[in-house]
Amino acid sequence: MRRFLPIVLVAVAVFAAPTATASDPAGTLDLSPYRGKVVLVDFWASWCAPCAASFPWMQQMVDKHGAEGLVVVAVDLDEDPSAGRQFLNGGYTGFQHVEDPKGALAEAHSVQVMPTSILYDREGRATFVHAGFHPEQQGEYENHLVALLTGQNVPVAATPAPVTDRRGVRPWRRGVLAQPEMSLDHDALYLLTDDHIYFSKEASSGGRGFGGGGCGCN
Repeated sequence: MRRFLPIVLVAVAVFAAPTATASDPAGTLDLSPYRGKVVLVDFWASWCAPCAASFPWMQQMVDKHGAEGLVVVAVDLDEDPSAGRQFLNGGYTGFQHVEDPKGALAEAHSVQVMPTSILYDREGRATFVHAGFHPEQQGEYENHLVALLTGQNVPVAATPAPVTDRRGVRPWRRGVLAQPEMSLDHDALYLLTDDHIYFSKEASSGGRGFGGGGCGCN
């Protein structure tokens, strides 16, 4: 039996379209204009490094497979839509762009990781769903695209379970956490001071663990 693994694909499409805004609170995304085509719906944000890494590769895919019927709807989850537009910088005009600043579409599609991609077959059925983008798996991702474009029989993806845990920050609202200054090791001076405290004191436990500090009290 042929096994199909989840696909990681990101925003690329065939026809240029003006940016739209997802204003429906129910998170409805109308894909009916693309019936008969293979549609990739990708949820991304400008601060998401894996999202940015996937765009050039997906542009290659649309250049290669666009004439075969590949359409991609890129859903920007930036709370400030201008950040997404700045990231695009007038490029990727072949994508179908949608802005979802309130996360209505992301919520409706149970997005839990950035980016999340959903690939639909020519009948409008969700087939492959994957969270994240891994460059080393690009060949596998293209195989999934080709499978749908050539009409191979692939399993239909199960309907995502609704998100019931509302604790914490939703994935598409974590842009502030992606900023360099939020990293624990972003400041070189802080690291030097930390190393001095933990490694140079007599009887220090060493490292940055919880077992003890520079005073050797533990």
